[in-house]
Amino acid sequence: MMFKITKEHIIGFMAAIIYMVYSFTFRYRVFLHPDIINDMKKKGDLPGSGILIAFWHQDDLAAIPYFAFKKIMIMVSLSKDGRILATALRIFGYKVISGSSSRRSIAVFIEALKKLKRGASFAIAVDGPRGPIFEAKEGVIKLSEKSQRQIYPLRAFPEKYFMFKKAWNKPRLPLPFSKIFIVCGKPGFYSREELSKEINSIKLPPT
Repeated sequence: MMFKITKEHIIGFMAAIIYMVYSFTFRYRVFLHPDIINDMKKKGDLPGSGILIAFWHQDDLAAIPYFAFKKIMIMVSLSKDGRILATALRIFGYKVISGSSSRRSIAVFIEALKKLKRGASFAIAVDGPRGPIFEAKEGVIKLSEKSQRQIYPLRAFPEKYFMFKKAWNKPRLPLPFSKIFIVCGKPGFYSREELSKEINSIKLPPT
């Protein structure tokens, strides 16, 4: 079957290349929850494959360059904007599954569950695709329960940024040469309410 290049593919490709070059100016610093550090001491490495990283849509722009080319899978909606984003994410080295809570939801869930059990790791913006902002949806909770994989809550805090205040998710674009703090919360099995509370409780540690 011949692959058809669309306007969305071209926009996504160009946006990814521009943002990738732009993101080379970022400086990242990572703070891990003590439970993750203890696990690292036991295993001698970072958490292995088959983990679920949960974050808010607001942190997309700050987090995407940090996790690039780490073979992480991500779910993207089937909308026009979703097709642009999917192309951009592939340029950044992510594996993409296309679907949403309203379209292909069951098929996407089954596909994600199979890949997770085989060792794939997922990064999921858990308050999407349309919000409400800072409230976790049920999908990641069910995925965690069925796969018996812990959820790793995470926030990304740019030191200097521009916020798109009119967008529902209030995305923050890090400014050039900004320092970005990746802060990982307590890994565990959560309910929706517990996960929302945990992610919202993640603050920038004293530096």
